[in-house]
Amino acid sequence: MHPRMHPDTPFRTVDLTYEDVEQADSPLGPLRLRRYLSADGQVGYEIHLNDVFLMATHGHSSESAMAELAYERLDGKREDLRVLVGGLGAGYTLKAALELPGVARVTVAEISPAVVDWNRRFFADYNGGVVDDPRAEVVVQDLADHIRDNEGAYDLALLDVDNGPGWLASEVNDRLYDRVGLERTKRVVRPGGVVAVWSPMPNPPFWALFGRVFDEPESVDTTPQGRRVNEPGDTIYLGRRR
Repeated sequence: MHPRMHPDTPFRTVDLTYEDVEQADSPLGPLRLRRYLSADGQVGYEIHLNDVFLMATHGHSSESAMAELAYERLDGKREDLRVLVGGLGAGYTLKAALELPGVARVTVAEISPAVVDWNRRFFADYNGGVVDDPRAEVVVQDLADHIRDNEGAYDLALLDVDNGPGWLASEVNDRLYDRVGLERTKRVVRPGGVVAVWSPMPNPPFWALFGRVFDEPESVDTTPQGRRVNEPGDTIYLGRRR
């Protein structure tokens, strides 16, 4: 069972037929795009990294909720809002960020050009083609490098990279979730800004570290959001930069 597939997820009770669609190399390892068809006619796509499930067109309520949760904690509602999304995934976090009030630009740092291409060709029917929204900027770059080079550039930073801290498909991504990585991420937002980090479930060691780095840290269980669409809850960690 992969971290984003909880035992209560409806797809666990449905027989799925899989078909490999495409493969691509990435700086983090081999990527594989799979199409699935369920016995009740549902069709979707999954991406695997190093043969570990990474993202899919299903089960995205917590990723979508992350933008709204971060926005609610922003120090003063702002016009000309600038948002950083770490990891394009299936495009749902980008979509939610674009729907926030006052958003002028959402920048997505995505390390793999294949994921960007697959979003356009396979995921657009699910996420509304958000990659090509005029307010969206997709930068093919390692998120850690982008954060290092863009201090104070954003109001919100939404990180959904790999399978979250502690369940990585590529150990390279651990540098986003260690002390140095979190301190840099805190500085990528302006004073009063908010950082959100997605996790498939509570991670006590990471939460302790997160609380030492960020101001006013919070841990939010997204079960209420997931229940509305018959999905399990995940964990969103939220913190400010004063």
